[in-house]
Amino acid sequence: MANRASIIGVGSTKFGSILETPELKDKTFQEIVAEAAFEAMDDAGISPNEIDGFIVGNMLSHSSQIYSHATVLSDWLGLRVKGGFHFDTACSTTNTGMGIAWQMVTSGKYKNVLVVAGEILSSAPKGNFPLEREPIDAATLWEWTDFGVDHVYAYHHFYDVASAYGGFPTIGYMRKNGLTPEEIDRVMMAVNQAVRRHSSLNPKALLYERGTLEEEAKREGFASVEEYWQSAKNPFFAWPTRLFSALNTADGATAFIVSSEPEHYKQMPVDILGYHWAASNYPWYEEDTTHWDIDYETFKQAYKMAGVKPEDIDYLYVHDCMQIYHLILSEVAGYVPFGEAWKYALDGEFAFDGKKPLNVSGGRHGGGHAFEASAGFEVYEIVKQMRGEAGERQIKPLPKIAAQHNHGYGMHSAVTILKAGE
Repeated sequence: MANRASIIGVGSTKFGSILETPELKDKTFQEIVAEAAFEAMDDAGISPNEIDGFIVGNMLSHSSQIYSHATVLSDWLGLRVKGGFHFDTACSTTNTGMGIAWQMVTSGKYKNVLVVAGEILSSAPKGNFPLEREPIDAATLWEWTDFGVDHVYAYHHFYDVASAYGGFPTIGYMRKNGLTPEEIDRVMMAVNQAVRRHSSLNPKALLYERGTLEEEAKREGFASVEEYWQSAKNPFFAWPTRLFSALNTADGATAFIVSSEPEHYKQMPVDILGYHWAASNYPWYEEDTTHWDIDYETFKQAYKMAGVKPEDIDYLYVHDCMQIYHLILSEVAGYVPFGEAWKYALDGEFAFDGKKPLNVSGGRHGGGHAFEASAGFEVYEIVKQMRGEAGERQIKPLPKIAAQHNHGYGMHSAVTILKAGE
């Protein structure tokens, strides 16, 4: 039995669109996944021959037009006849995959496990030929996302994503903390300003080229960022949640390698100290719309396994499909006191140079949300931050312990605790 599981290499494509983004244009699912995987191998200084297990995450095979993910990619990645499989916990997949990889290497059966995931959400094959593609409208994308629950509940759940994941929790947080609609709107603008500042400093982020929210407001002809935030360009998506507080879907792929022998490879390892997962069927229909038992349980058990306390966390990454969860989950994690997160946001303390850095890659709005690859985007960021390789958005001093949280639609919750190795 091995007693150590460490991340030794990370990789990520640019997040964008295979229809438009130069770094991704006209690439296939296999190509973007291979790009991320080989970047992770190069980063670790490891060859495919040294990887003896791999996990492939993909949620929307409709758009990638590939179903036998592990079998096809075994050849693309140089991993033929290696131990591989496809798995899915929606948007928490690569976080869950880290825990699975931990189990694989600590069992002693595997030494090096590749976790890789990719999504193509901008388009779908035209007809039956995967290389000829056409854009996907938002309604179709979410119909595919909701396919399983539609059959259970006999109605389409798109409005739940907006209202139940955005509007209801925002109202709940506002009421619990005595904030007016105008005040919570200012808070959420501050959250988005931090998100956009981070994505403007991250070349792999979806909105990197668009710059900060302030720069975009000026470019759009507005006198102030406040005027832009309250304009028709940013309507209420599900009151009191505005459009800019929601995710932006993207195409992209990410990868990382977990090893039981990190001392054999070139990079400073990042140790997996603890993790936990929990599942619940639509937890948002509770009296308190800010309280999900699955999140409390995952943080509690992950901290316990890791042997750390909330006050030990130097950097936190939370699932921000809707940005209200910057506030809710930073409090659930114990990263900031209950009822105080909105103040930290207004004071700019969630920025990379603030007291409590949060989602410094740009989150799912500025960084982009490629469903199952997104958690890997966060792993990439955490590892780069711990190595001191994050460039202009580098957290100082370098974070030693990080907590990563993800939701998987339906609902799944995953938390992993990571520590900079020796």
